[in-house]
Amino acid sequence: MNNSEFEAYTQKIERALDEVNTLADDRARSSATALIEALMDLHGAAMARMVELLSESRESLSKVADDPLICGMLVLYGVHPFSLKDRIERTVEKLRPKLQKQGTSLELVSTDNDVVRIKIQNSQPGTQANGAVQSAIEQAIREAAPEVAEIAIAGLLPSGFVPLNMIQPAMRCEGEAI
Repeated sequence: MNNSEFEAYTQKIERALDEVNTLADDRARSSATALIEALMDLHGAAMARMVELLSESRESLSKVADDPLICGMLVLYGVHPFSLKDRIERTVEKLRPKLQKQGTSLELVSTDNDVVRIKIQNSQPGTQANGAVQSAIEQAIREAAPEVAEIAIAGLLPSGFVPLNMIQPAMRCEGEAI
């Protein structure tokens, strides 16, 4: 399941919850809410137990916790085995080699509350599509830490920006007036 499919499911759940909350019958609304809460409690307990059982094998626990779908569920139920900072640091380490091949260095500046600050630097200005770099960084961070509200990336070139070293003066043909 990818992020857009996961998002579609969450929107479907939110619409159903909205419908439950508009039920005119107090008893029906109360019963539906109790059912949802019981299912959430059961799922939360199962997720916590799964983390507990997998904690004996760090490799298995990491595999499960790194899966974008499962990661989101672990965060939702508050039982993710790795801290937000650890997940972001691991993600940056995974991104670093790919971006270095493209001439871009990546540094985690901070993970304060629900804001992640990243700094990038391109060793070859003008050779990197910054929109693609930004998208790759944001997607990887959102998969590892869906609870992050903001991702601030310093060092991106503004949209449509052309570095000065990429602009070459127009050449004139001999005898041609400008």
